[in-house]
Amino acid sequence: MVGLVTLGLGVSTPAAEQAAPIQVTFTKDIAPLLQRSCQNCHRPEGGGPMSLLTYDEVRPWARSIKLRTSLRDKPDAMPPWFIEKNIGIRGDRKNCPMGG
Repeated sequence: MVGLVTLGLGVSTPAAEQAAPIQVTFTKDIAPLLQRSCQNCHRPEGGGPMSLLTYDEVRPWARSIKLRTSLRDKPDAMPPWFIEKNIGIRGDRKNCPMGG
């Protein structure tokens, strides 16, 4: 009897009932991350060296973005976690009331 119960637990589910792979899209998944963490600087006239507003702007930088965001608190990490909102980025005089 115990063997019959154990066999019943090992039955696999049909393929239709298995979870479908997650579909990641730029608009739904990536753009909101960039808006929250990158686009304050990485936009036209921003402090970042390139704009990251559209898929076409972001795609050439994908590997670099992956690397730089994985660094977290190491030098050259993005976003620069150490930045205080009231201080800004060193060398960016536009946010400094005394010009630098």
